[in-house]
Amino acid sequence: MTLRGRVRVSDVRWAVPTRLPALHPRTASQAGISTGCEMKTMGIGWVARQKRTHLFSSLARCGDEAAVTRYDISVRADVEQGRLEATAVLVLRALVPGVTRHCFILNSGLDVQAVAMCGERLETRELELADAPGLKAVWVNLPKPLDGGQEERLTFVYAGRPAGGRWAHIDEGGLRLSRRAAWYPVGAGFDSFTARVACATLPGMVAVTDGDLVSSSETVDQAVYVWETSEPISGLALTSGRFSVERKEHRGVDLELYLGPLLKDQATQSMDLFRGVIDAYFSMLGPPGASRFTAVLRRRYPGDEHLVRLVAALAHETAHIWWGSPISVGFGDTWFHEALARAMAYETVGRVLGDDARAALIHEEIDRYAADSAIGSGAEESVLSWAKSRVLDAPRPVCIRAALVLRLLHYTLGNEAFLETLRRHASMYRAKPSGLSEFVEIAERVSGKPIEQFVRQWLGTSASFAYEIRNARCIAKPGGGFMTKFALVNMADAVGPVQADVLLAGGEWKTREKVTLTGRDQVLVICTKHPVSCIVLDPDAYLPNRSWRHCRASIGPGVTGSTGSTGSTGHTEDGGRP
Repeated sequence: MTLRGRVRVSDVRWAVPTRLPALHPRTASQAGISTGCEMKTMGIGWVARQKRTHLFSSLARCGDEAAVTRYDISVRADVEQGRLEATAVLVLRALVPGVTRHCFILNSGLDVQAVAMCGERLETRELELADAPGLKAVWVNLPKPLDGGQEERLTFVYAGRPAGGRWAHIDEGGLRLSRRAAWYPVGAGFDSFTARVACATLPGMVAVTDGDLVSSSETVDQAVYVWETSEPISGLALTSGRFSVERKEHRGVDLELYLGPLLKDQATQSMDLFRGVIDAYFSMLGPPGASRFTAVLRRRYPGDEHLVRLVAALAHETAHIWWGSPISVGFGDTWFHEALARAMAYETVGRVLGDDARAALIHEEIDRYAADSAIGSGAEESVLSWAKSRVLDAPRPVCIRAALVLRLLHYTLGNEAFLETLRRHASMYRAKPSGLSEFVEIAERVSGKPIEQFVRQWLGTSASFAYEIRNARCIAKPGGGFMTKFALVNMADAVGPVQADVLLAGGEWKTREKVTLTGRDQVLVICTKHPVSCIVLDPDAYLPNRSWRHCRASIGPGVTGSTGSTGSTGHTEDGGRP
């Protein structure tokens, strides 16, 4: 990680706007320092996009010098001013002797007002993160080294207007302090956790964050919402806007949808889709470890794309209930958990909207990856090579390629083995740091297959995969039945072997055959009992095939012989290779 910046000691006092509600009294009493102002607690996870051992501990890759065991948060935000004020009170435990400094990540638009331990103000040093614009690292120098196992209480006070763009968005339509569409309860690994978020917004607007809404009020000048939670989460987020609210209890889970103005007329349909997503996850992974899911949806997409994207967004964020984000899984493994969430969205779209919708989504992802590979970062090297960089945010090509490989692994292992791997991984590592290596170990144990070799083949190289069907024809065999011959041409540099399905259709008859792609151009011959008018390579979209548009071939009338096939309507059989 490249850091640059300057040294400064925080020594700025700030006033508390009188319009905002009072802070949680417990937080103020815990602060233990006098800064000339009322104390508030830090929150809003995007403000500190951190893994537990990165946020108030060393930025070393291992991140094992110290751990935060207690985390008390209180935040006050004013939408009209676009400003927030916060305090974090936490307990830091040294895991090794001689810990002398710690670090947390902060939005670059926020100023640290005070950092203290035992009533003594500490020196801080701020460094901009060159590889994460809009964020900065704040190093805190401790007055004396901590012994192994020693615990100390630290208090952080900061305030300001968050830097806009990627990390925050403030306009006349409201406030959004996260690019995420939803929030999800994921244990952050603290022994104790509390959070209180108070937001003063414009009349007619709703403020939403994690936890329980404990109070709300509205006057002609402003609306105030106060939320509290003591449930460990991956990181607080906050949004405010003119939302309509839809609530429904489903399978013992309370579902809440906050819909933007563009989706107001689709409340019933959106909730039905949300319920379908929950049903899909119950089917795949079993009951979740949460009793309420809240999603905030703003965008409306054109035409048929809307439903697919809506389900994909809900499914992706729901996946993070089982697989966390940076604070719970660690920066170095965030890309893998994002890939898991993406792959789960593919599968969920198929279960909710059907196979055609899933194939359309995956093909769109393949096209997006191909476009990003030409111009963006993260595609010119293999995923495994990129992962060694420990950059805060994984570029989109890394997450998409890894998700597409997980999709292929699903096919390779089979549905039951893949889902069992997911269930075991989620059970063993929920809210704990884990990554690809732990997932591979579980997959090998479940399947008995060399999954590490598979991963290195697909994630250890930047080679692309592109197969096309050419010269397809079907002829009648003299003794009965039909023989279909076609070429599979490798248009890229990916090597085999890899297995894939081929679908041969004719009228209402279908034959599905599993073939092995060698990485070289090859000619295949498949025998069926029925004539074939259409051939499809990988009909269920398991392959990360850039040439997917050329994997469907039609065989025109008159190409087949005169002898037909008889059989019952809608019959499906496994074809046999001669």
